[in-house]
Amino acid sequence: MRSIFYGLAVAAILISPAFCEAQTGKLRAGAAKVDVSPTKNMLPMKAGQVYADVHDPLYARALVLDNGATKVALISVDTASLPNSDEVVKALSAELGIPASHLTLDATHDHNTPTFGGGGRGGNYDPAPYLALLKNGIVQAAREANAHLQPARIGFGTGKAYINTNRDEKIGEHYGMGYAPEGPTDKTVAVIEVTNPSGDPIAVWSNYAVHGVVMFLSKTHDGEAEITGDIGGATSNYVEDRLKNNVVAIWTPGAAGDQNPLFMSTYNQDAPDVHDEGAAGWAILDVQARRLGEEVVRVTKSIQNTTDHVVLWGAGTTVTCPGRKRATPAAAPVAPTNNSGSPTSLQSGPTKMVDGDPVDIPLNLVMINDIALASVSGEVFSEIGQHVKRDSLFDKTVMVTLSPGRIGYIPTDKAYQLPAAMAVNNNLKPGCAEPAIVGGFKELETQYLPIWKAAN
Repeated sequence: MRSIFYGLAVAAILISPAFCEAQTGKLRAGAAKVDVSPTKNMLPMKAGQVYADVHDPLYARALVLDNGATKVALISVDTASLPNSDEVVKALSAELGIPASHLTLDATHDHNTPTFGGGGRGGNYDPAPYLALLKNGIVQAAREANAHLQPARIGFGTGKAYINTNRDEKIGEHYGMGYAPEGPTDKTVAVIEVTNPSGDPIAVWSNYAVHGVVMFLSKTHDGEAEITGDIGGATSNYVEDRLKNNVVAIWTPGAAGDQNPLFMSTYNQDAPDVHDEGAAGWAILDVQARRLGEEVVRVTKSIQNTTDHVVLWGAGTTVTCPGRKRATPAAAPVAPTNNSGSPTSLQSGPTKMVDGDPVDIPLNLVMINDIALASVSGEVFSEIGQHVKRDSLFDKTVMVTLSPGRIGYIPTDKAYQLPAAMAVNNNLKPGCAEPAIVGGFKELETQYLPIWKAAN
């Protein structure tokens, strides 16, 4: 163990060893997707979030890359978070014969899924059947992708899309969840294209910083909500429809902790005049997914410099930051919460916070040549993601969030100072997370750099 000091903050960095010394080899790739939609009897009946039916399917999508020496797998799932993630990671590692550090496994952070929130109407909802279906579907997608390995080429590109906005809006004297287009935001669309030797697409992996909440809380069928893949699922479906060839389009969330879609089916959620577009919300979802999907397709078609030789590598680390917790004295008002238990505004003022247990934040870095996929367990604010990319040793760096673990929101220090809604009762003390995450990925990149140089 080494202790690295970031100003007044201390972060303990535990570097896991690389699985094996990376080698350059000819690329083979395979991709697959598996329907992980709940059956009718698996639909949660939660107070405040009851699902009438499945509007559009949920999927687990997987891409496996193999260079003859080792493999990496890039997997995304249409779900809010990754419950039982340790079990899923262990099963994937066993299925593919690779260490956990060679996986990127990410939830699309879709809020209209059975894994959003907790409990049930009357406390009688049992999530176990759906969680078993979800785990089996994720492993099946990886298994099928691995079974379909074929000679391939890979390339990387970026573009811009304008369907997200910072959501920390100043409302009166406080900051609440709203619409703040002048706030920090990242419009980058990152794309990895994998084709066969003839140039036909096998898979397209994309990343963009936006919450999966276009249809959140919207009552679209018989006065109730419906299961949907939301912005991530709709974008993937659009890309697959446009590119044809049975391509698998894997969408992942970037640093979207403070980023909402430009338009949502429900709005004024914290006000007494909350409005719901209802079934008209599907058009709101469609137009934004098309805008994002069009840019993914445009970038995909513009990628020219592809290669059939790759170095594949992965390593993990954990950064530890000081924690805090609610003091909950009788005189301290508590901020209102949404269905996830997160505060939605500061209308009642912040809770008093006191020292709490340290918080471990898992990080993982998967390298595909000079493409750096920096995965974080948590909902990272936009400026931290931009900081990681700015300080990276590699130009093709992408932050991927909502990986295994349940860290919650990871705000910037600026967000605590506002204070932003998601910083008010956050269990991380300010001053540590941003430099620790940036430094943790820098350490991992430093391990890989000589391997990449030796291969070139």
